[in-house]
Amino acid sequence: MVPNPGADELLRARTLGFHTPRPGRRIAPRRTQQFDHRSAELAPVFTALRIDPDSVVRVSPRVSRRLVLMVELADGSARLLKWPDTDTEHDNDYEYVMLSLFDRLDLPARTRAALPRLLAADRQTGTIALDVMQDCVRLSDVIRDTRVVDTAYLVHLAAAMAGLHRASIEEAYAEYPDWLLRPPVPKSTIPTPHEYAHGCGIDFDVYLRTMQELKHDFLEIHAEWRPDSLIHCDLRDDNVLLARDPQAPTPVRVIDWEAAGFGDPYFDLGTLVGQFLAAALRRHGDPDGPRAARHNIRTFLIAYRRLAELEHSHEEQIFRYAGVLLLVQAASRLQLLGALGRIGHLCLLYGKQLIQNPTPEAILR
Repeated sequence: MVPNPGADELLRARTLGFHTPRPGRRIAPRRTQQFDHRSAELAPVFTALRIDPDSVVRVSPRVSRRLVLMVELADGSARLLKWPDTDTEHDNDYEYVMLSLFDRLDLPARTRAALPRLLAADRQTGTIALDVMQDCVRLSDVIRDTRVVDTAYLVHLAAAMAGLHRASIEEAYAEYPDWLLRPPVPKSTIPTPHEYAHGCGIDFDVYLRTMQELKHDFLEIHAEWRPDSLIHCDLRDDNVLLARDPQAPTPVRVIDWEAAGFGDPYFDLGTLVGQFLAAALRRHGDPDGPRAARHNIRTFLIAYRRLAELEHSHEEQIFRYAGVLLLVQAASRLQLLGALGRIGHLCLLYGKQLIQNPTPEAILR
């Protein structure tokens, strides 16, 4: 797999917080406008996506950086319509190709059921129609409301990711070599004067100093990165949907595959573990927070280990990547809020600690 110097430089700039909007601005507005299902604007889109306009009973937008609509039909079924995200560097057909790829991979049944199905696409506009998991909640809502996630959900999620990570990617990589992913940490942490001037947030110096202290650790992460699998690369808790009934035929659905590509499978695991740890940090001082995080992490990793033959020695990599996720959380607070705040400082502190000492006890005391 051939490295791309241009992509490496873009990655360095972004992970160090350069070239970002000033505090108080989003990278792109969230789409919240209302839509009438009888609108003349939507009729040609429905037709292009093989949806009978007369069968549509309701259209509701989903909060997203891109335009996403839930289309409910008279027979009780639904479709999710997604327009391309023109604010990213990806081609407009990126998610279309990724979702099409799932049907060509040799995936276990439980894994395929947990992935969205592409039902139709309008190649002219880049709009796609997906099947919908109805009567569900986001994993982020469960973590916020009940803290401890039902074991059945975590086992199903582990099975889905294990099946994806073990799928052969040789043919797919030969077809899409540009989808090689790299760890989201910089190889160089020395900014130019222009880059330093464009760092965002009043705590940018604190963030940059911590990143520079991790310079050697970042080089190790790059050296250890093994892009051997197709990975989601953004396995955050709001990209995991859970059926309200854990015994449902499809209890888990992993959504939003715009960032997917060929990468290290342990990065997906570290991202999810990092989300559980971040939830504990948001409840810093509450003993129930670490207790719930311990349960969620242990249950998920035990299930994944049994299904994917994960060795204990690999768990250090997973927790290192969890530390990276906490650094990303800190950077996000700088970009969106203009300051780290208490939670951002904790994410920065414990993210650094996990990268240098990758064990959950660093946080879950």
